[in-house]
Amino acid sequence: MSTPFFPIGATYAPLAKAAEVDIAEWPADLENFKNLGLNTFRLFISWDRIEHKKGERDWSRVDRAFELAAQNNLKVIVNAGGTFANFQAIYPPRFLVTECGCTLLKPKPDSPEELQFNRFKLCYDDPAFQREARNFIEEAIARYKNHPSLLAWSGWNEPREAECYCRHTAALYRDWLNEKYGTLEALAEAWSTEFPVRFDDWHQVFPQPEANFEQGGYIPYLDWRTFIRANRRAKFNLVLDWIKGVDPVTPVISHMCGPYDADIFGREDILGTSIYTIHAQRKSGDYAPYEFTSNQNVPLVAAGRRPDRKDPDGFWVVETEAGPVSWVHDLAPRSYSPRKMNARDMLYVANGARAILRWLYRSRVSDAQAGEFNLVGWDGRITDRAAAFGELSRLLNERADLFATHTPPPAEVAVWESRNCDALSTAEGYGYRYSQGWRNIFNAFLHLGVRPEIRNDRRILDGDLAGIKLLYVPFRPHVSKELIARLREFVEAGGTLLAESPFAIKDLQGIHHIVTPGGMTDLFGAQVYDLEKLYEPGCGPLPAFDFRAKIEVKGGTVEAAFPNGNPAIVSHPFGKGRTVLYASNLSCAYQLEMPLHENAFNRALTDEEAETFRNELAKRLAEADIQATHRLEGLPTTKARLIQVFFRNLPDGRRLLFVLNMDEEASTFTLHFPGAEKAETIALSSPQES
Repeated sequence: MSTPFFPIGATYAPLAKAAEVDIAEWPADLENFKNLGLNTFRLFISWDRIEHKKGERDWSRVDRAFELAAQNNLKVIVNAGGTFANFQAIYPPRFLVTECGCTLLKPKPDSPEELQFNRFKLCYDDPAFQREARNFIEEAIARYKNHPSLLAWSGWNEPREAECYCRHTAALYRDWLNEKYGTLEALAEAWSTEFPVRFDDWHQVFPQPEANFEQGGYIPYLDWRTFIRANRRAKFNLVLDWIKGVDPVTPVISHMCGPYDADIFGREDILGTSIYTIHAQRKSGDYAPYEFTSNQNVPLVAAGRRPDRKDPDGFWVVETEAGPVSWVHDLAPRSYSPRKMNARDMLYVANGARAILRWLYRSRVSDAQAGEFNLVGWDGRITDRAAAFGELSRLLNERADLFATHTPPPAEVAVWESRNCDALSTAEGYGYRYSQGWRNIFNAFLHLGVRPEIRNDRRILDGDLAGIKLLYVPFRPHVSKELIARLREFVEAGGTLLAESPFAIKDLQGIHHIVTPGGMTDLFGAQVYDLEKLYEPGCGPLPAFDFRAKIEVKGGTVEAAFPNGNPAIVSHPFGKGRTVLYASNLSCAYQLEMPLHENAFNRALTDEEAETFRNELAKRLAEADIQATHRLEGLPTTKARLIQVFFRNLPDGRRLLFVLNMDEEASTFTLHFPGAEKAETIALSSPQES
């Protein structure tokens, strides 16, 4: 039986861009790396660094990194596939254009087709590029697949959508449309929502890059965006198959730009992601403690959960900021204390992270990001944050039997997030409501001692509401007929559905349902027939934002009204369950502090207003027979909401409880929860019985 192992460390040389420290310094760095208590580093196999001339490949720097890993008993995660919107690394070798004739990426329909810049990108739909990339990647996999330090392959570093208008992508897109619609006539009919569209030949069909009043209809634009995302998934799977064809044993991880991308692939062995918090601080100021606590996107990882993975509840954090940031365009240091950085990483562990890697261990020395994001000092000396990170590594590996095996308890409350509506929100300009809404509602439940789980469209369509007693739908104007059917089944079976307006106004093609909420007026006992600007302070007694829905009651019960007498909250029993329709946007209103973001809107609630909203949620939880998992006592509300409490299940039937203080200041409080007759306390010191 193997000893449990928790990968923890940072990215190190060789890197994918700019110049890393001299290779002569690598031995001392990686010895210090090991001595800190870290056990895993990530490196890049970058085509342009290895093959300067076609057919002449120099693997010496990667070889040296593996040699030093073995000497120091370190594991290595290898980024062997794509980076950003490229098949392999960031910068394709120039001979791919000059000798192989590979096609340049055309990010706009009128972009040049010939090489005009030092920096260029290639279209990954070009068969010639695919052929050359496959040859390089397969040789890399074969070279290192049996090395004892190899831990995992990274198939694609922070995959981004490659929007290309070249002939290869256009041909693929037409094939995709042909498969979807079958005939040109069916395509023209579907695309004629804004103005009549007619085609005589498939070569007359082109991508539509925008959708608005003048650029064209929604459906051609949505088809293009859907194709781009499907094409990105297909390219990741292509690289995955190349890797697996040579090395079917070593796991292949994905590496998302952030948890919001957790569901874009699906076939990876291990879901991996970057999680950066410091980027969002923009150009000045630091996060207040509450925003640092509440602005974590890590709960969105649950949207990417797949039951067929070896570890369906786990994921790897492959990048997070390592230390202070001094952006080259804005020399302003921003950082967190070592304790707070460790608390942040433990927050990820509590959500199911099975690996933690920071970026970088040692700084780059040239160009963008030189001197930034490093765990140790510029000259390699150990910083306080590095020493503290080493202590965290020791803790996680001393008890890896716990931290690498825990799973979430069955969820009773779910919040529906809206990543699937991204293209629509871009066309209509309200993406911030989607991103802000789910997070605020999620935190409101946390403040009541209830930890919800995130559900997305795929999981709901897959029947993943089983066991959920209450589903909250924050800002969600677009809902398809298929999702409406699942919501109906959920309520009929006994679930409680809470939805805020505007809800199910249109489908996922932007087509208005006319009678809204679409196909669910009997479910809610009410019909929304218009929207108005909200000028009152709230939705009945509840704080609200922006919208006031005009509601005609059709069998439901009006629980609260606006000052003019119009219904503000309508509840309705249906089947074995119950619905509640709020006539305004509540999720965006649950803002307890004004955020640092440049897109800040609305206002901060008073403690009394926030308590009113929490009381409303508490009422609905009680109606659904849902109990809080814990209760905090002895802290003011401003401090209590900085405490994160997680209950997790262990394979042997025990529970693992995480209690994290995300504030810089220590707090003393009492935590009440059932089943605490005997508990083992785990900290950076030796465990104690209490």
